[in-house]
Amino acid sequence: MIDEDVISYYFSLNKRIAKAKRRLKEMRIEFYQQTMSSYCTSDEDKIYSHGFPVEKKVITLVDAQAMAAEHIEILAFKQKHFLRYLNGLQKAERVCLKEKYIWHRERLIDHVERECFEEIQEIEEAAGYMFQGYEPELPKIEIVDITEATEETFENDFMKICGMLGV
Repeated sequence: MIDEDVISYYFSLNKRIAKAKRRLKEMRIEFYQQTMSSYCTSDEDKIYSHGFPVEKKVITLVDAQAMAAEHIEILAFKQKHFLRYLNGLQKAERVCLKEKYIWHRERLIDHVERECFEEIQEIEEAAGYMFQGYEPELPKIEIVDITEATEETFENDFMKICGMLGV
């Protein structure tokens, strides 16, 4: 099943990157515009001096900046590969996709949308491997020294490997 929202999301990656960069810039501006000096308050009996919690505020800022930078990097990775895919399409297919997902004109382009969605799934998988650190779960295959294999053991091992790979 084709998820049109996912395809629309990929067509809006440029705007999302610009928005994330703008938020990162605003975050820095807000941090440096706050008062970083100490101030005094009092209750009925005592006067208290409150200082700017440097460690807490700076750690929060640095963590937020790192998360925002990684988010921008992931979006840029996805955009780069999606644009590479779009540029590899025939002009008519690319125009059909843009008409539907950018200009919101209703088009019947089932096979093109299916291929686009499959490519997006591959991009998502690649981004997951690259940025989230998980590795593909490939079946473990015992390596047999081919010089010592007989025709029968080679054929059995080959069939076993094909079965594990789903071929």
